[in-house]
Amino acid sequence: MLKSIKISNFKSINEEIELSFEPAIKKELDEYYFTEDNLLKMALIYGPNASGKTNIIKAIDFLKNFIFNPPKDKEEKIKLTPFKFTDTPKDISKFVLEFIEDNFSFIYEIHISDNQIIYENLKSKNLSLSKPRYADVFIRAKEIKWGSKIKIKTQEKDILKLNTLPNISLLSAYLRVNLEIIEIEKVFSFFKKILPAIYPTTDLLGFVLEKLEKQEIKKEEIIKVLKNADFAIDDFDIEEKEPEIEFLEFLKNIGKEEFNNFKKIEIIFKHLQKYQLEFKEESLGTQRFYQLAAILVIVFKNSYIIPIDEIESSLHPDLLKFFILIFLSNSKNSQLILTTHTRELLFEKDILRKDVIWFCEKKEDLSTDLFSLSDFSEVRDNTSIYNYYKYGKFGAIPNIKNFLGIFDEKK
Repeated sequence: MLKSIKISNFKSINEEIELSFEPAIKKELDEYYFTEDNLLKMALIYGPNASGKTNIIKAIDFLKNFIFNPPKDKEEKIKLTPFKFTDTPKDISKFVLEFIEDNFSFIYEIHISDNQIIYENLKSKNLSLSKPRYADVFIRAKEIKWGSKIKIKTQEKDILKLNTLPNISLLSAYLRVNLEIIEIEKVFSFFKKILPAIYPTTDLLGFVLEKLEKQEIKKEEIIKVLKNADFAIDDFDIEEKEPEIEFLEFLKNIGKEEFNNFKKIEIIFKHLQKYQLEFKEESLGTQRFYQLAAILVIVFKNSYIIPIDEIESSLHPDLLKFFILIFLSNSKNSQLILTTHTRELLFEKDILRKDVIWFCEKKEDLSTDLFSLSDFSEVRDNTSIYNYYKYGKFGAIPNIKNFLGIFDEKK
């Protein structure tokens, strides 16, 4: 599970920020909030538009994609956007991940420019030992150095070195060769648990359908969540239909060889046992929550890290609260990274720990700052977190100017 991520010089993020899942306050709602590794299950990030909330999620998405889908050759540029609002731009972005996987703790650090890896380091410690200490698995700077306890032959080092292009990570190179280093295998096990980020426009229908077909989740489980969320959906069917001729012609014209085998998938929801609506006929909230309900079922059964941007999109505040409560009450070893504008949640002191609430704001140079509610010592048990945030005592709200006479040419 994720302990923390540090990010610098990535999109709106200039100086290093850190998002942490390590508890920062006394025991509070422990039975709902802690994974088996004693890490928090959730981070809830508030902040105005353009403050950088989404870029935190994009940084996590970027790092995973960079490892699993690296540049194909040494000439390909790395698709990286450093901080731009400065007269002295830096060309190196830095990421540090600390995480736990299978009773090992890891620190992975990588420094990236647009055409090469400047520095890469992986440390690990075995938590089953009485006095575990971090030791290098590898360090990559001008050359690659392996930790003294890593079992790797000289020939294997040479093969891996040949595959480690200047613009790809050593982890990416490892995937290209036939090696098995226990520590690195655990690192990949962790990264595979990070699901692609979910944005308000993300279409999860194909993802949900695949999970249903593989029987990783059951239709009845999704229906149960939908019913408890008051959607009055009794059942749904997934039907294959012949697509329109015009669409098949379009596929043919753009060179899609599989156009003859293309099938159109329709989801049909059943209401009151007899009335039917196609997915596209349902409200945006129903469409959104059907997909999120499947995510909830998935995290009950497996360990995943799921970044969701603007979780409240198309959802009533009570439905968002319901989503969070289901997750906290039923998940065991999954983590949510959520961004939101829903201030009503801040009333819910009986279900939200202070150290899961984060604030993101724009600094004077338009860069992103990130800090936790637990950093504010003046916040007591009887403090109205909602009012403190609403009236700007935490910052991280829009600095809206006077609206009167905004179009008056004399002003």
